[in-house]
Amino acid sequence: MSQTEVRFEEYLQKCALPQYGKIAVAIDHSMRSAVALRRAISLAKAFCSKLYVIHVIPTKLPFAKRAHVAPPPEIYEIQYEHAKDVLSSASKAAKDEGIEAESVLLEGDPAEEIIRFVKENGIDLIVVSSKEKEGSLKHLGSVSGKIAEEVKSSVLIER
Repeated sequence: MSQTEVRFEEYLQKCALPQYGKIAVAIDHSMRSAVALRRAISLAKAFCSKLYVIHVIPTKLPFAKRAHVAPPPEIYEIQYEHAKDVLSSASKAAKDEGIEAESVLLEGDPAEEIIRFVKENGIDLIVVSSKEKEGSLKHLGSVSGKIAEEVKSSVLIER
């Protein structure tokens, strides 16, 4: 056995499994998001973690790249009601598995709001879904990519 293999084996023996006391999952209305939620629930169960289920209502329309164009009030109301329904369903799924879950409804830029929440609340692991694209980190959805680049917490990107 080489010196490197010996050191790696020693490190593996000394290295404790990371503890994830606080797990957050960012969800929207997509099927991939539902898969991320299921993954977060199973991890919270395995680590006896508190689970934060986050949904962000965007405050600017997606096509408004440079200017801040807010959605009309009617659209906002639909988004708000939808967000409450999604969070309620997610919290119920967690509760059905015996997991303590807190629903978090934020407003603003999804990536920025999730990053802020993770940093301010000492989240140990954030679970997010990627868009339906293959490839490296640069090809991930803009939200999951930004989160992976900017937080110091562990990030699990469910594909």
